[in-house]
Amino acid sequence: MSKLIKKRELFERGVEAFEKITGKSYGLYVCPICAKGYNRHQLEAGTLTLEHVPPKSLGGKGIVLTCNNCNSTAGHSVDAALANRREQNDCIEAIIKGEGCFSGKAKLEMGGEIININLSVDDKSIAIRPIKERNDPKKLAFLNNYMRKLANENQWNGEKFNITPRVKYHRWFSKVGDLRTAYLICFATFGYRYILSNMLSIVRQQLLNYSEQIIKEFWITSDKNAQYDIQLILLKKPINSIAVSWRNVIILLPWFGGPENLYEYMKQHFQEGGKIDFKGEPIPMVQSPEFRLDFYERRN
Repeated sequence: MSKLIKKRELFERGVEAFEKITGKSYGLYVCPICAKGYNRHQLEAGTLTLEHVPPKSLGGKGIVLTCNNCNSTAGHSVDAALANRREQNDCIEAIIKGEGCFSGKAKLEMGGEIININLSVDDKSIAIRPIKERNDPKKLAFLNNYMRKLANENQWNGEKFNITPRVKYHRWFSKVGDLRTAYLICFATFGYRYILSNMLSIVRQQLLNYSEQIIKEFWITSDKNAQYDIQLILLKKPINSIAVSWRNVIILLPWFGGPENLYEYMKQHFQEGGKIDFKGEPIPMVQSPEFRLDFYERRN
């Protein structure tokens, strides 16, 4: 399926969902982040873009549309932070835990010198290769002689060296990236009736102003052994809310029947960094937008 055909299908699905909750035929697809409406002509002109959830660099699929502005400004910044965070975490886990594989750039500190290296970790074996074009030749020569000396004098035992990931990431942007992923998953699952409700306005405000810290209680670390697959959970305890669990992180979003301001409630009732016992029911993940609340027909 071509990207344009996919976008047209998502557009029509969104138009139908929006008309379901308004009862009027506007012919508009409403961007879930900025809440602005776009017509079919604007779709064909490329004003709406395919949004991968999670980001494409992390294996996400194109399941919703957002407008160009929302996708290209905040999207690029927070997506890059998420990708860099994953690369750094994969590097650390491969080196320290001996789990998984990693191939990328890092820094080696040894004998009082630091050089840039290509690092490969696979099946608990580590391969280190200096990058000639990115290092001072004098440092390379020093470390080469230093390691030869250790080997010749049989002094390797107890020798210390540090390997650190070369990639850096913007911590706050990565958290907003997690929030963006969770929010768009919930949009694809529940639809406009959910994300355009007043309780989500502060979340949309945070996504639109990604460089500002408007709310922070949405991001909680979870069990280190948690699975990497995304899970959507309708929480009943300690408060009514939606939890999106992904790669050792839990993102909290408001839900009907919960506190008027979820994040203010979290700030007042739960200690930062403290343990929280969540209980709830899993919600099946969507592979394409279902907008369940928009198409739900109430029965008397």
